[in-house]
Amino acid sequence: MVQKITQEYANHGLSLKCDIYTQDDYPKSNPVFLYFHPGGLVDGNRDVIAPWLVQVCIQRKWPLISPSYRLLPQAGGQGLLEDATAAYEFAQNWDTLSSSKRSVIVGGASGGYFMASLIAHHCQPKPFALFSIQGINTFHHPFFNSSIQTAGEEIPHASMEKYIAGPIQVGEMPTDESTFVLDKLTPDGAKDPSFTPPVPAESSSPNDTYRGMLYDYYTFNNSFLGIVGSLDPGYQWAKLPESKDRVAEWPKTVIFHGNKDPDVELNVSEDMRDCLGEDKVTLIIADGQPHLYELEKFIEDDAPGMDAVREAVARLDEIVASA
Repeated sequence: MVQKITQEYANHGLSLKCDIYTQDDYPKSNPVFLYFHPGGLVDGNRDVIAPWLVQVCIQRKWPLISPSYRLLPQAGGQGLLEDATAAYEFAQNWDTLSSSKRSVIVGGASGGYFMASLIAHHCQPKPFALFSIQGINTFHHPFFNSSIQTAGEEIPHASMEKYIAGPIQVGEMPTDESTFVLDKLTPDGAKDPSFTPPVPAESSSPNDTYRGMLYDYYTFNNSFLGIVGSLDPGYQWAKLPESKDRVAEWPKTVIFHGNKDPDVELNVSEDMRDCLGEDKVTLIIADGQPHLYELEKFIEDDAPGMDAVREAVARLDEIVASA
């Protein structure tokens, strides 16, 4: 039976914890899946995991590690890299064979995939593979530098000031339908039809702001590059003839992305694929699907867009099998 273990993986002024979903009989030679939660790098927490991803890891006997990380703007780009690097080091050394390191598949949803991309850009050895769930792979893309209005209306600075000026923190969110708990699954990892999701807490006011609105605020104000740009090289370098060796060492990457995503447009993923090449990046398009449409879905669900999820997982299986 799968168990959830919580451990501290680093302390960078805050205790940084991760949840590990594993079983005692998982082979130590199997890869680990290191997953960074969504939230635009400004919100979210490590419990925000799609059930289908937990199922995929259970079925393959891959330990799944979901870490907290310090959030923007307080963490800055350097803080994100420190946390990503520490989580990657922890994953490589999780329950290993003597004097060996684990292969690590690094993935993330939405802003969490930016953490995965930092590892691929800055860490050695490179991850075994990358897996993007409608992820942000760079803030150099025009989407993040064109005053795109993702919130529907402009967000005044005054409403965000308490989050910008507040203390450094990791993500904390109330339990809701998007929170993963093991009770969503049966002991063998299937969907538990008897599970009843918690009732979300009612907002105290319909006009309440929340920390996640920083993503919309920073996107509209073209602010992300000013915060993390020094550590975000983008992908245009991959088109240069002298970058052949650098491209060759880039991990095989699997992406699925909805073509009706208003929060991270599909072209963000298309541009990464076009720069690195289709031999490095497989992009699977979920027709008609919005951002994080699969967040509450199970791998066996017959729901719009889930075929794209299953196709992406099948491609990841091919990469693992070919190693």
